[in-house]
Amino acid sequence: MTLRLSLACLLMASSVCAFSQTKTTDINNLSDDMGFYVGAYVPMYKGQEADVTLGLTYGYFNSDGLGYRAGFQYTYRVAEIDNSFGFPIAFAYRNKALSSEGRLKRGAIAAGETFGYEAIMGYRDPLRGALASFIANLFSQLEFYVGATPGYISGESTPVSTAWYKSGTNDIQENTWTERNGNFSLFLDAGACANYRIWRFDLKLSPAFHYNLTRNYVLHTDTITFENGSDVGLLEPSEKALRWFFSMTAGLSFRF
Repeated sequence: MTLRLSLACLLMASSVCAFSQTKTTDINNLSDDMGFYVGAYVPMYKGQEADVTLGLTYGYFNSDGLGYRAGFQYTYRVAEIDNSFGFPIAFAYRNKALSSEGRLKRGAIAAGETFGYEAIMGYRDPLRGALASFIANLFSQLEFYVGATPGYISGESTPVSTAWYKSGTNDIQENTWTERNGNFSLFLDAGACANYRIWRFDLKLSPAFHYNLTRNYVLHTDTITFENGSDVGLLEPSEKALRWFFSMTAGLSFRF
């Protein structure tokens, strides 16, 4: 009975190994992928909050790793203005996917190098750095892309928000709002994507930067100073176009 069980386990292990090798070969030859992502989208300016973005993506790559991506993106709110829709398209490059063995070997080497460096330099917790390096190197593939996102913003300019505060003997009234400067938008995009492969599925982690060419989001601040309790205030208007944005998304795609 023990011999039969051992032979059965050996046969199963051989089958798994053979299947894993087949997967590695096939995955690098698959040219298309499709999936979804969700994450945070934030203007890169003080006082601006992040909001949720989600989307669908399709990619095609040739055997050299060159390809393109296209998709659909929806952001619930940007700079307090609702409902931003985008249609990103980008040129992309991804390297060859590493096997599970290759990832483990690369992670072990990186962890050892990080631990040694941090121990020599006197870091407080070199083991934590080594663990972070090991995990970071478990990703099977990296992808880089540059492109553009034409889109449409259906939300309206925000209402005026008023705040009062004191500055010495003066009373300060500050009125702020974000103007939606046109419905149609165009962003330039640049980002990277780390893929963690499980059979034909990729778990994806993607940071990216975005630059708004069409000046859609303009932050207005009107500062009114009432000197020594006067009823007449001195108005100092200012405006700032919010052009730089950052996103961090996670997603899942299927290769075919």
